[in-house]
Amino acid sequence: MGQQQSKEELLFRKVSHRDVEGIKSLRRKGAGLEWVDKKGRTPLILACTKSKLYDVAETLVKLGSNVNAYRSGHNGGTPLHHAANRGRKKTVKLLLSHGANPLVLNDDFETPLDVARAKGYSNVVRAIESHICLFSGWMREFYGPCFVELVAPQLLSRRVWVVVVPTGSRNPKKPFKLELVVYANLEDAQPRTVMPLWKANLEEPKSDQSDASVLIVDNSRSPMRRRARKRRACVRRWARVYRQIHLKLAAATKGDMQQLNWFCEACKGYPQPMNPPVFQQTSQTTTTKITVSVELTPSAPPVM
Repeated sequence: MGQQQSKEELLFRKVSHRDVEGIKSLRRKGAGLEWVDKKGRTPLILACTKSKLYDVAETLVKLGSNVNAYRSGHNGGTPLHHAANRGRKKTVKLLLSHGANPLVLNDDFETPLDVARAKGYSNVVRAIESHICLFSGWMREFYGPCFVELVAPQLLSRRVWVVVVPTGSRNPKKPFKLELVVYANLEDAQPRTVMPLWKANLEEPKSDQSDASVLIVDNSRSPMRRRARKRRACVRRWARVYRQIHLKLAAATKGDMQQLNWFCEACKGYPQPMNPPVFQQTSQTTTTKITVSVELTPSAPPVM
């Protein structure tokens, strides 16, 4: 006779069959929710990989499954990593709304946001960014040769979508680091420009300028530091983007100092009262968290 299956293994098998009532029944009989198969998957991780299993994932989350359970190995990570890897926006939002940590790094040194960018799922990218960003909104980017910028900067500006987001870390006790990320449009999953704000200087706008702008300069662009970065074994797959030495941004509407000030404060790490981010805080002294920003709604205040 074969070995009898445990309640936990039976519950795991009911996930693939979308047997929600069977899962609930086994749970009432004391079955655990964190049984792991030979591939390292919990029931919730399995449910997060297929769109047809959304109702199962929702049931497991409501029953108390660990939304931050970790699966080691290549292409592993938390349930949020797996949902992002398959482009399951609805599942991603479910997990985030129930406390999934979007800053966890998997064994490939990728956050769920990194995974979604690499896979090209712009809808998932927007969902995660709207949940964790300190700033998001349309701005104008000045570009081109320096001498042309000095003569007629307004002729060399383009509309871009800008977000300020925290990066993942292996050490949750350390203060989070921020990145400034620029997209050509909302349909793009991969950014045009990424600038590490912890390595940058920010020149704040002057209120007496008719069209004020912010200049951010990356101080990590020395040749020695570039070579050091190339020697790193683990590099995020999506990071085939242009890392500029400097970035000059202006408000979407000329003269909107309110948006620029909002942006500058976000670059310094100060969440704003209108739309504070919902990433996990590591200190009780920092700004509190629990407010979900509306997806695709700019975090900057409206033009008065």
